[in-house]
Amino acid sequence: MQTVTSLWTLAAGASIVLAGLCGAAWMVERRALASLMLCLLGIAAGIAAYIELGMMHSSTPAEYGALLRWYHVPGYLALLAQILFVHYFLGTGRLWLMWVVIVSRTLVLLVNIPLHPNLNFSTIISLRYASLLGERVTELDTAVIRAGWQPFAAASLLLLVAYLVDASIHRWRRGDKGSQRRALVVILGLTIPMLVALAYGQLLIFGVIHGPLTNLPWFLGAQLIMANELVRDVILSRRALRESAELQTQVARAERLNILGQLATSLAHELSQPLSANTLNARTALTKLKEVSPDLEGLRAILSDIEIDSQRATELFMRMRKFAMNRAIELQPLAVEELVTDVVSLVGSDVKSKRVALTFDIQPGLPNALGDRVHLSQVLLNLLMNGIQAVQSCPPDERCIAIEAHEVPGKSRIEVTVRDTGHGVPNEVAEKIFLPFFTTNSDGMGLGLALSHVIIDAHGGRLWLDRTNSDDGAVFRFTLQRA
Repeated sequence: MQTVTSLWTLAAGASIVLAGLCGAAWMVERRALASLMLCLLGIAAGIAAYIELGMMHSSTPAEYGALLRWYHVPGYLALLAQILFVHYFLGTGRLWLMWVVIVSRTLVLLVNIPLHPNLNFSTIISLRYASLLGERVTELDTAVIRAGWQPFAAASLLLLVAYLVDASIHRWRRGDKGSQRRALVVILGLTIPMLVALAYGQLLIFGVIHGPLTNLPWFLGAQLIMANELVRDVILSRRALRESAELQTQVARAERLNILGQLATSLAHELSQPLSANTLNARTALTKLKEVSPDLEGLRAILSDIEIDSQRATELFMRMRKFAMNRAIELQPLAVEELVTDVVSLVGSDVKSKRVALTFDIQPGLPNALGDRVHLSQVLLNLLMNGIQAVQSCPPDERCIAIEAHEVPGKSRIEVTVRDTGHGVPNEVAEKIFLPFFTTNSDGMGLGLALSHVIIDAHGGRLWLDRTNSDDGAVFRFTLQRA
């Protein structure tokens, strides 16, 4: 019965598959270095399994010794993967100790390659046969330990254990439950099994006990522990991202309501005009209806005016309602000119009352952009409100704000610019202008530009303060993908 062969082959295949999955995950997210380490461990475990099978089926001491020499390669990769995984997983430990371990194990690997039969033994005299899970396997019987290098290799492994313990202690001392849990995972899931496996290997090498040379159970256990922690971290990070997105949506809506609050007076005035006109027209129509022969053409004209003013009030109200909605970003094709028109209608009265000249220059035939109308309206409105505030200190005839939009040649991008004739943004302010809660306005929340930056990033674009002509007012630009 070939039980050992079947189990080791199955373990090798599973390790390689896991390595492939983790490697693919790392290719998607290059910052996930822990996934790369698990990929490396899976490759090492797969190679080690086949070499162990070869040693367990060796027929001569020379064959056994040559395989043991090459066994150092996956062993080195497995140790490197685990020590770096712990480094990224815990974020603690003495770096100098980690590098001492890595350098010493690298030296062991390099010295081992030209030595025959290997670094561990100067001579392998004889092998013996035993039964493992009902299958006949080869074990080391008598060998002469290579003086100098084998004790050095054993000492480097003790340093490895010391690094893991030290890193775990430092993480434990942080005191929070998450840190203590991670420290326990490394101690109980990696360090103790590693110590047992290393002790078993050294006892075999020094001839204290006899048995097949294998580290596969340790490698497989380490893979399970590391994979479990990576999956757990992915689940927690996705949950955190979802909660962060929900919070960001709530904050964005709060900022939109804050903007509407700042525009409340001018919006009330904008709504009062068509409503007052409707009231006056309705009274006039009622008066005409009391006449013996009502002027039907005059009544039709009055009703037409009422309809136009009602539509004007309804459109403004609907724009306000959409702007205040609480919703996630939904990318759809939209006309930039319509976007600008909607936003200008919201600030129109405020611009007039503060005597600001607002102009816009939209490239003829500008293609649609890919974006969310509500969130992009918030970005544009934030920039306009900042511009209105910036020009208030200027003489009335110099209060100008311009909106421009054009397609960036050859880049499938649309660039929108908002420029004002204020005093510009000082260097010390420009460095912090997109930071949350940073504001130079005593009535502001300090979230407008920070949220705008996040919104444009979510659209796959870029928002920045153009400092090319910093003395000619502030110039903000943002790009959007072409639909």
